Amino acid sequence: MVGAVGFAGLGILLGIVSGSQVILFDGFFSLLGVGLAWMALLASKVGGAEPTPRHPFGREGFAPLVIGIEGVALLATCAYAAFEATATILAGGGEVVGGWGIVYAAVSFVVSLGVAWWLPRSSGSELVAAEATQWRAGAAFGLGMLVAFIAAQALEGTSRSWLAPYVDPSLVIAAAVVFVVPPLSMVRTMLRELLEAAPDEAVQAPVRRAVDEVSAAHGLEVAHLRMAKVGTKLYVELDYLVDGGWTVARADAVRRALLGALVDLHLEPWITVEFTADPTWVD
Repeated sequence: MVGAVGFAGLGILLGIVSGSQVILFDGFFSLLGVGLAWMALLASKVGGAEPTPRHPFGREGFAPLVIGIEGVALLATCAYAAFEATATILAGGGEVVGGWGIVYAAVSFVVSLGVAWWLPRSSGSELVAAEATQWRAGAAFGLGMLVAFIAAQALEGTSRSWLAPYVDPSLVIAAAVVFVVPPLSMVRTMLRELLEAAPDEAVQAPVRRAVDEVSAAHGLEVAHLRMAKVGTKLYVELDYLVDGGWTVARADAVRRALLGALVDLHLEPWITVEFTADPTWVD
C-alpha cells in the first residue's frame, strides 16, 4: 500500500504536468491499488476469523469475493483508459513525453519488479498472490513505457516525427489489452470458488493421491470423492461403502490418516468422511 501511494502521487502529478495519458493511467491504476490492497487486508482479517453460530463454516468466501471485486475494478479501469486513448488518437495524438517520462518508466519497472518478486515469498495467501499479480503487470507496463518513450524521442526530428504523438495513446491501449488478462483470471477465481466448482488440477491431484494412499492402507475402495475450495479452506467429502463390521474406532483412524496426509497442502482442510453399508447413500 505504501508503494502504491507513492507511485499514485508521482504518476498523477507527472501525468498532469507532462500531458501524458499513459503516465496518468499508471498513476490512477496505482491509486486504485491502494483501495484494493486495503480490501485485501480486510478480507484476510475477516476470512481468518473462527467460525461462529452465525457463520458456522467460517467466512473464507470473503477472500475470493474481494479478489473478484479487484478484478472487476481493474477491468473497468482498463476499459475507460482504452476509450480515452482511442479518442485521443482520433483527435490527432497526444503530447510527446520527455526525459522525466523515461525516468519515471525506469523507476516504475525496477520497483514494481522488486515488489512483485518479494510479495509471494512473504506469504502463501491468495490475496497476496493477487497483489503480486498487479505488481507484475505494473513491471511489464513500466518496461513498455520505457521502450515506447525512448522510441518516441528517437522519432523526433526525423521524417517519421508525425508518429511520435501517437505513441503515448497507443501505449495506453496496448497496456489496457495486456492488463485485461490478470483481472479476468481474478474474476474467474471468484466465480469458481463462490459457486463451489471443483478446484484446479494443482489442488485436486495431491488430494486424490492422499485419498488413494489412505484408502489402500486401510483396504478401502472410494465410492465418491468431492472437492471444493473457498479461500484457504479446502472441503473434501469422501464416501466409503463398507461391510457392517466397521467400528467407529476404525473409521476415526481413516479420518486421522487423511487429515495428516493433507497437512502439506498449505490449505485448511475441512474433511467429511462417511462410511455406510447401504449402497443407496453412495449412488
